[in-house]
Amino acid sequence: MDNVWPLIGREEELRRIWAAVEGPGDDSGVLVAGGVGVGKSRLASAAVAVLAKRHAVRWVTATASARTLPLGAFAQWAPISQADPMMVIHTVIKALTAGDKPVVVAVDDVHLLDDLSVVVIQQLVQRGLARVVLTLRCTEPAPDTITTLWKDGFLDRIDLDPLCENDTECLLSQALGGPVAPATAAELWNLTRGNVLFLRHLVCQERDAGRLVSDGGTWRWGGEPVVSSTLAKLITGQLGSLTDDTAEVLDYLAIGEPIDGAVLEILTSPHAVKELHSRGLIDMTSDNGDITVRLSHPLYGEVRRSTGNLLQLRRLRGRLATSLSARADPTPAALLRRALLTLESDLRPDPGLYLAATATALRLHDALLALRFADAGHLSDSGFQGAMLHYWVLNYVGRAEDAFTLLEALDQKALTIEEQRRLSVMRVGTLCWSLGDPERARQELAIAKVASHNHKSSELAAFEVLLESVQGRPDNAIAAGNGVFQAAPSDMAFVITSCALVIAHGYSGNAAEVFPLTKRASALVATSSDASALEYGVVYFHIEAMFIAGYLQAAEQVMTQFVEYAANTPGTIGLFVSLLHSYVDLSQGRPSAALEVLNRADREFRTTTYDRSAVVSCRVYLTLALSHRGDGKRAAELVRDLDTLNPYGFLRSGCILAKAWAAAAQEMIADAIRLARKAAAIAAERGHFGQEVMCLQAASQFGDRTTSHRLNELTAVVDGPRVHAVALHANGLTCANGEELAEASRRYEEIGDIVAATDASAQAGTLFREQQHHGSALTATERARTLAGTYRGLDTPALRRAGETTPLTRRQREIVALVSQGFTNKEIAERLGVSIRTVEGHRYHARLR
Repeated sequence: MDNVWPLIGREEELRRIWAAVEGPGDDSGVLVAGGVGVGKSRLASAAVAVLAKRHAVRWVTATASARTLPLGAFAQWAPISQADPMMVIHTVIKALTAGDKPVVVAVDDVHLLDDLSVVVIQQLVQRGLARVVLTLRCTEPAPDTITTLWKDGFLDRIDLDPLCENDTECLLSQALGGPVAPATAAELWNLTRGNVLFLRHLVCQERDAGRLVSDGGTWRWGGEPVVSSTLAKLITGQLGSLTDDTAEVLDYLAIGEPIDGAVLEILTSPHAVKELHSRGLIDMTSDNGDITVRLSHPLYGEVRRSTGNLLQLRRLRGRLATSLSARADPTPAALLRRALLTLESDLRPDPGLYLAATATALRLHDALLALRFADAGHLSDSGFQGAMLHYWVLNYVGRAEDAFTLLEALDQKALTIEEQRRLSVMRVGTLCWSLGDPERARQELAIAKVASHNHKSSELAAFEVLLESVQGRPDNAIAAGNGVFQAAPSDMAFVITSCALVIAHGYSGNAAEVFPLTKRASALVATSSDASALEYGVVYFHIEAMFIAGYLQAAEQVMTQFVEYAANTPGTIGLFVSLLHSYVDLSQGRPSAALEVLNRADREFRTTTYDRSAVVSCRVYLTLALSHRGDGKRAAELVRDLDTLNPYGFLRSGCILAKAWAAAAQEMIADAIRLARKAAAIAAERGHFGQEVMCLQAASQFGDRTTSHRLNELTAVVDGPRVHAVALHANGLTCANGEELAEASRRYEEIGDIVAATDASAQAGTLFREQQHHGSALTATERARTLAGTYRGLDTPALRRAGETTPLTRRQREIVALVSQGFTNKEIAERLGVSIRTVEGHRYHARLR
């Protein structure tokens, strides 16, 4: 990172400075005013650096120490022997303006000039002897003479605001030499609010501490902000001198902003509040007559919290929490703030408050905050309601084993019949989904159904539907699910059943059945506290069903709507949002974008046990993204334990398909086609005809010419536009018809599957070239390259083959791929089941000596 950061977002201000200095107007220069750290000096220096090409620039830095001396800022131009102040000023002005070039005098921090130095500036401006560029800290009083100059029109005043969020992100990317994750950029902006000085210190500090790191080429920041002593000193200097009363006002805001103005004045001093507001250290806003008070900059709070007396801050939190408890404010935010203040104060614990706060935080998807309240309130020991709440919190933070242990520790004899019924449901659900043990879940379900209190449990019936679906038996799931719907199920049972049937219909290729299911389930999720935890499953499998059918634009719309309110939530829900993002990016041919979030999600999923299907899907998507990028070596490493990792029948064909793509990325095309056919056969056996289309599509992308008959049959069975595009693709390969392949590419592009569109066009180009149709070959190949270039990072076998100047045999391409990965001739021979001499011969013909 360079010592001098780039100047971003100041183009308009630069033009105004240049216009004031060089333009035909009456201005004699500019006064750049702004707070500490907004970039006044950086802007002025950048402006005069350009002006120096045609002007003689005199740069002056005013300081508090030089202010005590007459003409201290201009000491280098002031004569030592002269005593008459006016003669000294005359001499300084003459020295400043000497030379043939027009003169620009730049003074940084003009508010620190002594009186005689101010007179020099006044004379230069009013007599037109030089143009000036002045900077002024707006929180300090400006000399009256300088104020008069800009009020009388001699100077153009530019009030410099902090950088906006977009400019801050651009500045970070350029300063760090790479893209910055949106969440990181947003967090740094929220903390520094565009103050470049604070931003630079924080970035340098966090990078040196290893918390701001480049992850896959993208900078990410992890952990809580730490205010270094240097940054704290800068901010403390900006706060200025504080009395005990003003310091207490800042401390109250640091621990609990925003605070109602009336409350703050009761707790502190009205005079102190007014003084801080006049100094610009706090902001006040009015809403329907109520005054709300905040710190004017977030880092003020960070410094006060990090440098304050811990016992004093705990006492202030207690006083503020007590004051807030007496006010009627039923909003979730008010409840959480009061609970958090109580939790971190010197007050006695309030289990009832912590119980309500846990439920509220969980409803707002802030699982980490909910866990703090749950642990502090000992909710697992506070009765069945508290234990169930604690159970959900543990699930949300990825601690499913702890959640299941909590369930097992409950004394069933002390529970009501309804509580026993609910406990049975939670045990089955945890085993099936969170712990990824559907067989044990089925055993638990069989035991639970025997109990008399569970004979009419619609939730247990719903989990029976889910177990049939996740084990890859869609016909059984659909039949059982219809039975649940006819029996007036509870909200939770309806949503569980809907999620199970979305999986069954989506994988079976019945997209038309999915939309009404998800519409009603989403409506229930929005209104039912019991069903709200199942929202992600409904959204995820809805998107997957649409992708299988080929409705990729609709899938992206659903994902965008969900992400709008869930993207910034803490805990594991953020991982699932990332997974949805990557799924859409991957399906639309953006493997680089998908990899950016998948690598992080995969690392974090390895340490959590929330949803085993999400863990498996993340590994599958990561394999596909790497394969689409041509990284066969890492893709092969990822799929080695995929079968062991996956406990679900409905994901079996997808795992094998991931292996097929990993083989294709290594140019093991025969293996890739064999694995894709195997995946298709498993899908067909289970009635997953939509998934079968996906597998046969991959086989066609690998060059398999035997899939057309089955795909033509599937056009009458599977909903959506994808199956027709895949059938056209397969027919083009079988009949060696380049025009059909080109049309298939266009169909794929229309539905949004850019990887398949690229491969079909590349295959058309290869086929046209073999048939000596050179013009058509060039057009198709160039289209494939354009698609791959538009959606950066694509590198598939079909695309590589289309670019070969001397076509290689399939075996030669396999050997080329293995050589590029560092395998020796002996290792290649053992891997392919051929002799070392055969490998050497193929290498010779492929010119890989």
